[in-house]
Amino acid sequence: MGTAVGSAGAHPGADDTIAQNAAPCEEVRQARQNNRGVRAATPAAAGQIDAVLITAKTRTPIAGGRIVLTGIDACGDNIHRHMSTGATGQVSFRGLLPGRYQLTAYRNDSSAKSITRADVELSTPSLKTIQFTAGSAD
Repeated sequence: MGTAVGSAGAHPGADDTIAQNAAPCEEVRQARQNNRGVRAATPAAAGQIDAVLITAKTRTPIAGGRIVLTGIDACGDNIHRHMSTGATGQVSFRGLLPGRYQLTAYRNDSSAKSITRADVELSTPSLKTIQFTAGSAD
């Protein structure tokens, strides 16, 4: 199961840098509709969730794993993002608004069976780090 392991600095793993302008919510929605790539983060969109995927036995990182973030942000919008872990087994979802999110970890991009899930309540500005551990049979 995913467990929160506290705050951490920036990770050299995969990076999600889609920032959101939180005031007002209409601007956030418009920016998403326009698919504006990278934008400057505002204090209200300074939330970040990092995830680390490791093996249970050796505690080594799992590269090529998949982490899916879903949830509802403070604007009431459904959020769905997914990233592959880098060589360090890490991903970073940045520029998040406050909200309730769920992270689901998969051993690799083609796996349909998840390893585990974790619910995260995010308040801004904040950084949460979740560690997922995969057993050898996963």
